[in-house]
Amino acid sequence: MLIEIIQSDDQLLKIALSGKLDALGISGQELKFHAMLNSQNSPVILDFSGVTFVASMGIRMLLTAARDILRQGHTLKIEKAKDEIRKVFLTAGLSDLLL
Repeated sequence: MLIEIIQSDDQLLKIALSGKLDALGISGQELKFHAMLNSQNSPVILDFSGVTFVASMGIRMLLTAARDILRQGHTLKIEKAKDEIRKVFLTAGLSDLLL
């Protein structure tokens, strides 16, 4: 998984994720990801246009991030997810929370 900040200001944190969000893909990147989110008190948008696969470890990472952002009084949303990624979130019952 690769992480790139697209926008970071008081109004919005927008991050592009790419690659696989599985145990191997998030290994070593998860702490960096959460540090980015927790360093800013604003809504978060994740650009998923480059994400090719999401496994249970990736879902856990996203749910933890969403919970932390909600505690700050903001939202975390995913945009530009491929259809197969959207289906994973729908199947897991997470479309309202993340999409």
